[in-house]
Amino acid sequence: MNAETQSQPLDPTIQSIERRWQEAGIPGLYAGGNGPVSRERASNIRAFLYPKPALPTGQIERASIAGPGGEIAIRIVQPHQGRPNGTLVYFHGGGWIIGDLDSHEAHVVRIANRAGVTVVNVAYRLAPEHRFPAAPLDAIAAVRWADQHKGRLGGAAAPLAVGGDSAGGNLAAVTAIQCRDDGIALGAQLLIYPATDLTALRDPDIRQAYFGDRAEELARDPRASPLLSTSLAGVAPAILGVGRHDFLYGDNLAYAAALRRAGVRLIMREHPTLNHGFFSYTGISPVCAAAADELCDDLRALLGR
Repeated sequence: MNAETQSQPLDPTIQSIERRWQEAGIPGLYAGGNGPVSRERASNIRAFLYPKPALPTGQIERASIAGPGGEIAIRIVQPHQGRPNGTLVYFHGGGWIIGDLDSHEAHVVRIANRAGVTVVNVAYRLAPEHRFPAAPLDAIAAVRWADQHKGRLGGAAAPLAVGGDSAGGNLAAVTAIQCRDDGIALGAQLLIYPATDLTALRDPDIRQAYFGDRAEELARDPRASPLLSTSLAGVAPAILGVGRHDFLYGDNLAYAAALRRAGVRLIMREHPTLNHGFFSYTGISPVCAAAADELCDDLRALLGR
């Protein structure tokens, strides 16, 4: 993190979260590399430190679709008011280990309401029970399904988009590249502090859980590290949001530069007082809520061109 990145302090609300976490003696989210333990820990931390915001909610349909490894659970979330102007397929964050349809329901409700889209929230397979490439294969299958069923989602003639946060942003970037290769037209990719170069992933618990013993080799696969793709030319217009205190800030700048070099339209949002995960803190931090709303507004504008 350079001097410019450090020029504005972290949002006081987030500082309070980090202080209370440390004082409580709670281990890191992925400590131990055990998926079920990490998921329970994450659920408890969310309830304790950053509960979900209360948002008006439109219709939510629970369903499942066929995937390469079996059924994939999805939730189809409609805007609270008005007709949708498109469909967004969304992938939750959580280091490919934690997170689920419940943990990120407020994320997709906010996006559905603010951007005016139908959101398909996808429960892709998680590590370590299902290692790479299970997650991107499920993500790609979900987008292909959504493309074939736009009529029952956000409208047959309305645009399709992909999005996600952190690990989910990684999956969104990967699916955007695959959609280009498949000839599936996307109106946008919403990348919320995505991980795009997993060769730089240093957390040993995540590396082992996601890749197993072949981390060095598999991290170079473009389905893991979209930054390493042969070409990004022709991928969907991108919205990229990241906090300057995010440990993925450098990663995100590198991906933004790669998109620009490839001639991809990019809306870049850098938030000087925020860190990784700010979309999860909207219930307690007005700064985080404003940043999340700005990204939703960008998506609405991009899909409404």
